[in-house]
Amino acid sequence: MSNFICMTCGTQYAESQQPPAICEICEEERQYVKATGQQWTTHERLRLTNRNSIRFEEPGLISIGVEPQFGIGQRALFV
Repeated sequence: MSNFICMTCGTQYAESQQPPAICEICEEERQYVKATGQQWTTHERLRLTNRNSIRFEEPGLISIGVEPQFGIGQRALFV
């Protein structure tokens, strides 16, 4: 079983045999589903094309993200 991840927003869902029918976040009226429809990935597939990124932005500020950008491009800042 896999944890399916929405390709549009990056939300991860609970382990299951099949991807969810919809992404709860993208179906919300303030969000959207691409014209190509709902798409899903897994950690295993992401490992083939993306990597974690840790950057020392300036003294006392570190950013942690994913390259190339995935989902809505989230990153964490460690101060």
